Amino acid sequence: MTHPRLAAFLVLLTAACAPQAPSPTLPGSLAPRGAPGGDPVLPVGQGMASFFRNPPANRPAEAARAIADLEWLAESLPRNPRWQNASSVGLNGLQQSRWEARRVLGIPERAASQAVINGLAAAAVAIDANDQAALTRALPRSVFPVGPQETVRRLSAPPQVPGAVSAYISVATDPVQGATH
Repeated sequence: MTHPRLAAFLVLLTAACAPQAPSPTLPGSLAPRGAPGGDPVLPVGQGMASFFRNPPANRPAEAARAIADLEWLAESLPRNPRWQNASSVGLNGLQQSRWEARRVLGIPERAASQAVINGLAAAAVAIDANDQAALTRALPRSVFPVGPQETVRRLSAPPQVPGAVSAYISVATDPVQGATH
């Protein structure tokens, strides 16, 4: 092996052996009640898909929750042993939908999923409570660079992400997964 090829091989090998970050968690404000078997994937996915079938305008708290759910699904399903063998089309579709929603909200791709999930969940609570100080704390510019007011404005005209619905349906109705759920 030449030196450049060896170097590339070592980089790939190191990346493959590097520990993965833990799967993101759902904040209490997003966690569904009574998830079957304690697995929140189906109820979270159903809620997310319901929102994105026809995203209602002027409901920024609902949009924040749905996008946080999408973020959680896209990040956690490939790491979840129960779901990682689900439809690759569906898993990839969730990833693409997540990036699309992030672009609309101005969230950088490099932002940590847990920070995005926590921020949007806390923003939804703050919006419902009409608490501007909590909203500002929930949406730090390091994760939401357009700022709290612009993020809420964008959530009020939520992104059209129809791929999120079809991706979730593909994952949830995968025959391989059907046997385990």
